[in-house]
Amino acid sequence: MVTKLVFPKFDVNIMDGMIGRWMKREGDRVEAGEPLVEIITDKAKFDYESPASGLLRKIVAREKSTVPVGFVIALFADADEPLPDVTAENDAALARYRETIALAKEAKAHAAAAAPPAGLERIRATPSARRLAKEAGINLADIKLPVGKNVISEEDVTAYLSSTSGKKPAQ
Repeated sequence: MVTKLVFPKFDVNIMDGMIGRWMKREGDRVEAGEPLVEIITDKAKFDYESPASGLLRKIVAREKSTVPVGFVIALFADADEPLPDVTAENDAALARYRETIALAKEAKAHAAAAAPPAGLERIRATPSARRLAKEAGINLADIKLPVGKNVISEEDVTAYLSSTSGKKPAQ
């Protein structure tokens, strides 16, 4: 019986990985739990242990190749057993991977477009400070906070109003 060894999803954030080096060669007998291949991700490098015992008949993913999750990296089978063609299966895994990457880039572009332009970042203020500033006709962005403080309070608005002598800033 042919066993397909697919690149596993080690973590929710892992979408792909690089095949470092194979510790076994085609034709070698491999036991379950035996180190089989070195996997390199953006976060870690480790030895992946064989999930099954058998004869390593074909290495599909060569060393230093980057493959997505779900990609068939090797085939285990008896010596005289015909091996399936996994090209279509791997092409489908690559297509899913590319689609996921494209969607992630698109989402990032939408997030960047939705972000406020430079200088128009959200100003943090208490509700009472917002109300007082609106009533006085002042822009909260004009109020400078002391170092270490990041939320405008009603007292900050009152202090700003008294420092400007009640004058409304030009709009």
